[in-house]
Amino acid sequence: MNRANGWNALAFLPMPLYQSVMRRLILAPILSLAACNFSAVESENRQQPSPAADTAQAIAPQARPVRIGEGGPGFAACQSRGTVGALDPGASDTPVRIAPFAEAEPVAALAEGAVMFVCTRTLDQRWLGVVVPPADAPDADCGVRARVDRPRDYDGGCASGWIAANTIRLSGS
Repeated sequence: MNRANGWNALAFLPMPLYQSVMRRLILAPILSLAACNFSAVESENRQQPSPAADTAQAIAPQARPVRIGEGGPGFAACQSRGTVGALDPGASDTPVRIAPFAEAEPVAALAEGAVMFVCTRTLDQRWLGVVVPPADAPDADCGVRARVDRPRDYDGGCASGWIAANTIRLSGS
């Protein structure tokens, strides 16, 4: 809007002062950009680390604990059971990993028919967060059949981790 019709918030200022204020408002963002420190930009002469080293660090997944109690206080901490289904030809077991990534370290290996509690899943539903009872006590509770007040990381005595969802047959609790 222009100054003449009264819509401008600075319309009460005399014209020379108004113009001065407007120039400063326009120059302020430009000057703040000019004050940026570009000396941190690396020069062409500086030796760069190899891209392979950066990639290896970028894809090394960190441990991600399995969450229990995501169904709310009215349900068991882990609401489903699962069984390892048929393995790929040539595979002797299915790995349980520290994080929901194929590159993550395995923490356990489960044979076909092994049972587990299914507590959570990734958003894309490719990985299941599981708690695995000992092989010699497949009906052990592992502290996940009871209700919990709020969602939390699993810290019980059984093995826990992430397993590819396409290797598991789900069943009720």
